[in-house]
Amino acid sequence: MNVVQSRTFMNCFSEAFSMTRFVCVLGGVALAALLAVPAVAAENKDIIDYRINLMKTLGEQASAMGKIAQGKVDNADNLAIHAEIIAMTAVAAKKAFEPKVVGGTSTQAVWDNWKDFNDRFTALEVAAKDVAAASKAGGMDAAKPKVGALFTCKSCHDIYRTKN
Repeated sequence: MNVVQSRTFMNCFSEAFSMTRFVCVLGGVALAALLAVPAVAAENKDIIDYRINLMKTLGEQASAMGKIAQGKVDNADNLAIHAEIIAMTAVAAKKAFEPKVVGGTSTQAVWDNWKDFNDRFTALEVAAKDVAAASKAGGMDAAKPKVGALFTCKSCHDIYRTKN
């Protein structure tokens, strides 16, 4: 092998080595991307599950308040507690939707109409605090006319929740 042939051979070897290195790096990047997808999906599932839990809390508290307001359960003293839980959960729910993770039963409209969506949770918080204050000050008779303002779930669900 002469010097020219030797250099050509070395150039080919060098090019092959660079190509192998490139393929390995590319493969590593692809593998990292593939491994990141399930991690993001798991994180998104956790966010969605958290939101679902908060919405269930709102539903359960509203149900408890409804039973008290209808006289099916004699726990009028707890009405303010349930209303306060709704107010606190409304605050937590606003924060829970901030990551803009579409999924669960939430539609893209939540983030497309963020101000309206956020304002509805604020209104729920204010109404719940009003019910709690009325209940503490004047008992069931004072709070009962205000309880209906809390049960506006459908108006929000019609816009921001999937029809499943």
